[in-house]
Amino acid sequence: MNVILVVDMIRGFHDLGKLANPRTAKIIPNIRELLERKTKEGGWVALFLADKHKLDDKEFDMFPPHCVEGTEETEVVAELRQFCQHTVLSKTRHSGFYKTQLDDFLEFEKPQKVVVVGVCTDICVLYTVAGLRERDFKVIVPKNCTETYSSSGHGARRTKRWVFRHMRDVLGVNVIKSQKEI
Repeated sequence: MNVILVVDMIRGFHDLGKLANPRTAKIIPNIRELLERKTKEGGWVALFLADKHKLDDKEFDMFPPHCVEGTEETEVVAELRQFCQHTVLSKTRHSGFYKTQLDDFLEFEKPQKVVVVGVCTDICVLYTVAGLRERDFKVIVPKNCTETYSSSGHGARRTKRWVFRHMRDVLGVNVIKSQKEI
């Protein structure tokens, strides 16, 4: 069995709220193609991680309120919703492992490899990938299936280059150009 881990492809980071990022639109078709192809192929399972916070979450000391439970911001984007069925784990921090059942899911599935896609490349994707590598999973990240924000001082392209190098050279991740290579 292999796992496709879809990180924060939810409306609060796509088209609703203060952290909505229209840049996510360009990766949705690539993620969709990967999910369609691999889930039909067999031997693959998709798991979605979704940011979901209570109104008094301490994360709001640093970031504006976003993805508050009970709002549409926590919904998986429409184009990918058919692939998540009952496999959505809520998370409240950058790492998909922090106070979630991701460890239990991976222990049950025992994947040979984990493909990680979603947003943001330099935040939740990076910290979740680091957690996977700390647990000795073989991790693959297709560049065209992740996106980030453009921050002041350096653009998204530069940020992604640094993150991909870090994933490859420090964490030992197999960073590839496209989902079509999987």
